Amino acid sequence: MNKSFLQGPPEEQVICVSCGFCCDGTLFLHAHLDPGERSVGGLPEWIEEHSVCKDGKEYFPLPCRYFCKKCTIYDNKRANVCSSFRCQLLKDFAERKLTLDNALEVVREASRMKAELSEQYRIISGKSGSPVFRQMLLELADLQQSASFGSVNSLHYDIFVARCNIFEALLTKHIRSSEDFAKMIMR
Repeated sequence: MNKSFLQGPPEEQVICVSCGFCCDGTLFLHAHLDPGERSVGGLPEWIEEHSVCKDGKEYFPLPCRYFCKKCTIYDNKRANVCSSFRCQLLKDFAERKLTLDNALEVVREASRMKAELSEQYRIISGKSGSPVFRQMLLELADLQQSASFGSVNSLHYDIFVARCNIFEALLTKHIRSSEDFAKMIMR
């Protein structure tokens, strides 16, 4: 294991590896690269090939293809954002506002809720596969506007949207950093 790519104490690494919401499309639809990071080289192949530059900012899409229930390149060279991003859960843990067990319980509860939402979305939308949470939110309005969406589905849709809002509140309270939340609101 090459320790130069690891960030934070081992307990924080346990939280990161068990969570992955910053990698799987739950929190974000893309990850920013540092200025010039792409031109320097050394990024993992998929990130290098799929990164884009828009309005002078470089980023790659999420979910990351190196994420499969956990980061498959955690011990290797990654984009700087992969080791520098600090969610609110890690910050609260570092400040001893919660224990490792508390942090892992938040991750388990959020993972359970996300799995339930994914299953409900498949039922409501008729789509198969595992939807990415952020993308699922974007598709909700289109789903309700579709001609095949009947009034019978309306109640299920409303309950589903309410559950998405509850999940988003859990992410906002425990996982999304306050800085990221402020940026999201300002857009």
